[in-house]
Amino acid sequence: MPHQSVIDILRQYLLDLGTFGWMIWNGFLAILPALLAVIFFKREDQPLRALRSATFGFELGLVLVLLPNAPYVATDVIHFLETVRRSDLSLWKLLATEFPIYFAFVLFGLLCYSFTTDRLLFALRMRLGRVGYRVGLLAIPLVSSIGIYLGRVARFNSWDILTDPRAILHSSHAAAQNLRVVKVVLSIWFLLILVHQAYKILHDGVRARFESVKSNNPSGEHLAQSHPNEIGKREGK
Repeated sequence: MPHQSVIDILRQYLLDLGTFGWMIWNGFLAILPALLAVIFFKREDQPLRALRSATFGFELGLVLVLLPNAPYVATDVIHFLETVRRSDLSLWKLLATEFPIYFAFVLFGLLCYSFTTDRLLFALRMRLGRVGYRVGLLAIPLVSSIGIYLGRVARFNSWDILTDPRAILHSSHAAAQNLRVVKVVLSIWFLLILVHQAYKILHDGVRARFESVKSNNPSGEHLAQSHPNEIGKREGK
């Protein structure tokens, strides 16, 4: 029996559970880069136009390697199509029972991707200025689209970049020679850009609405700005 790592054993165990097993596994991989982005790229810690430390490159690279796992879950909808082909249930029943689960799962992955991308772009803009932001705006979804292809078609995992980097390079080079694959990767790249922009529009709109409601709350604002002694007098009455 070949040697298996703890990650491989855990992954196989979850996959053996069926639909919900691989959803748990892929969901964990999807949220992992978002969690790391929160830890590594706190908004208040980002210096202006300067590298904070030598670890920034490592942190950025680690999140980028893991990031394709988030939008990758959108391709898991193929499992729903397989269920439709194999199941004896009607299409309408499957759409009412199983499709909402897949839809929520896909939405979760795309939200994790967009949130992480937003964090990365903010860090790049604060550290490297507009040039870094614009490069990241195009490069981040491109890296993710290549990662989706390597995961879905070539069947590589994120950690294979450490355990078998030569195979990944060989597969990437072969894919670059195939015009059809290049078109697919570029299509995914374009879709990921649209997904992030839609998220940004929604996020910025909700944030602006929240700040507007907060600024239009004079009673809470007045209380917060009241002098401590004045508040004490009111409480003493």
